[in-house]
Amino acid sequence: MFKVSTSKEAIADNGGSSYINASGIYDVTIKFASLDKSTKSQAESVNFNLDYNGNDQTIYGPYIKGGKGQDLEIGQKLINKLAVVAGMTDGDTFELEPEEHPVGKDNTPREFNVIQNFSDLPIKIRIQLEYGINPNTNEISEKKVIKSFFREDGASAEEITNESEIGKRLAWETEKVADAITYKDDVTAEDVVTWKESKKSGKASAPKAKVATTAKSNGLFRS
Repeated sequence: MFKVSTSKEAIADNGGSSYINASGIYDVTIKFASLDKSTKSQAESVNFNLDYNGNDQTIYGPYIKGGKGQDLEIGQKLINKLAVVAGMTDGDTFELEPEEHPVGKDNTPREFNVIQNFSDLPIKIRIQLEYGINPNTNEISEKKVIKSFFREDGASAEEITNESEIGKRLAWETEKVADAITYKDDVTAEDVVTWKESKKSGKASAPKAKVATTAKSNGLFRS
């Protein structure tokens, strides 16, 4: 018989995982969200440092500006919905302030351009795993893509604004798309299984196909 454990991982109600590692809808707290600007182009993205089940995890969010500084509608719309979920209203502006936070396995202090409106915000977030080919390594890569945000009580931005039935959108996404996975660049589910097994064994894995891809981006914050 095994020994009894009261560790965080052993008693967690989510089946034992204290990290977001599958497609699904999660209750998290945004510790801080930061605006990240590329040093090589004019691209900007919003990244999220989350608390999930007592553990810190970084989820890289949508691009809000492309490489040439163009506004990108998909990312802008997603962040705008989060703003409504956070209680912001029509005409409100984002507050950006530099802050230092310890991050990574070594808790190394780093300075971030933090969006004050989202700090310490409890929400529900839907994450969808996406598999494709990394053009730099020509190997399979995994991304955790943010698909939607909901208020802690399950309200979507549209439900908040229209004062409509709370939780209807969340219920639909839970039933229809919460466990969806995206496969790109001709990568298949079988390829991903093989790739994960090869990572566990320490062996190199061959990609399904060689496909040149370009990063997409999105735009909200003004310099």
